[in-house]
Amino acid sequence: MNGITFGEAWNYGGPLMWVLAMFSVVALSVMLYLFFAHNKGSFIKTSLERLKAAKDPEAEGARIATRVYASVDWLADIAAIAPLVGLLGTVLGMFQAFGGIATDVAAGAKPVVLAQGVSQAIVTTIFGLVVAIPSLLAHAFFRRRAARLIATLEEKADEIFV
Repeated sequence: MNGITFGEAWNYGGPLMWVLAMFSVVALSVMLYLFFAHNKGSFIKTSLERLKAAKDPEAEGARIATRVYASVDWLADIAAIAPLVGLLGTVLGMFQAFGGIATDVAAGAKPVVLAQGVSQAIVTTIFGLVVAIPSLLAHAFFRRRAARLIATLEEKADEIFV
């Protein structure tokens, strides 16, 4: 950022920065969970045990696959919502900027009046994208990884149940 500190940017962004921070923490937590929980060795072993113990292995396999894909979808949700929160900050910032002009018409609407609102608009957009882009990249990575895990599980299950 051009000459402003992270703290200043945070302050410009306003309360929506806390929402974006929460999304970033949740996204990072989901990424760490997926990295460890979808470890090929332990995932296949645990899932095969569940399939063997199930009364209906096919239904249990479908439940496992649904659960795996649902856990990955959290990242897609965050990647979709974070830019919208940034856009909301943009709209609120522009509202604040133009509201400042409207109330300061008599003073000639100095550029200083616009600065804080425009800063909020820019900062929340940037931070929304900073949260969304890595979340979307991680979603693509973990979605492919989940597909490979489910395919491997199906192969192993076919060896056992056929």
